[in-house]
Amino acid sequence: MEQKKIENITLHLIVFGTIAIIGVLARQTVLHYGWDEFSSYLIWAVCSIIMGAIYLNLQMVFRQLLSPTIERCFMRFECYRNKAVIIETPIEHQELIGNTVDTEPIVSESKPEIETTSDTTEEVSIASLPESNEDVVELPKAETTPSIINNTSMKESSQPTEYEIYHATAMAEKERASQEKLDKVIAYTKQTLVLYLDETALNRLCGYVTEYCLSDSLFKVEPIKVDSQLKTIDIMHFGWNIGKAFGKPRLQTATFIKRVFAHTLRDSEISTIERKMSNTESPCKIQLQSL
Repeated sequence: MEQKKIENITLHLIVFGTIAIIGVLARQTVLHYGWDEFSSYLIWAVCSIIMGAIYLNLQMVFRQLLSPTIERCFMRFECYRNKAVIIETPIEHQELIGNTVDTEPIVSESKPEIETTSDTTEEVSIASLPESNEDVVELPKAETTPSIINNTSMKESSQPTEYEIYHATAMAEKERASQEKLDKVIAYTKQTLVLYLDETALNRLCGYVTEYCLSDSLFKVEPIKVDSQLKTIDIMHFGWNIGKAFGKPRLQTATFIKRVFAHTLRDSEISTIERKMSNTESPCKIQLQSL
């Protein structure tokens, strides 16, 4: 009963949501043709009311006219007729019917034992026992055979294919290489900037470098201020080294260090940083190198 109520609520929400969308489309149409806001909202309300009335009228027509006709057509089929009788029968009556059905075989089986008046009937009852035992023995065989087949097919399907094994191995190797490269860049960052940043800022910078390695999208950063000993060319060289290690484009690396070291690179544009990142003409503390 609860499931049916949820289905009805879902159906009504879908229908009325569709009606609201149609009303919005009608409003946008009249706005496109130059109508004012009030008229457009009026059109939206009128369309929603009309569509809702049409839906309710169609539902009433279906319940009163079409539903009985369809039910009469299905009642011609015996399986549907039996199911309808079972559904309409009260639970108490179904229990009484079930009890009578269960007791009938007991009565029918007890009659041959009471009415054994001749040797012929005893022979018939004795002869019938092996047949019934054979039926009982054969039934489990028929039932267990599909289960054995199903278990075998499940075991075969659970085994990975050759492609899946190679793909998993390649992905694991790729992740291992990426992790090794990231660890190497983090170690380089700590060794290079440990003299120019405090511990908190250095750990935050390592977190930004990790996000830069794992994602191509821009993320929110809080600018880091380095010691005045490092010049703009040093920060550019640092960006070049980590960007080359990660295989990032020059423009993306220039944007990253511009945001992270906004104070040091405040007088440099991103295009200038992109052009001068690998410049070696100026004296610097951080040299270009391949990680």
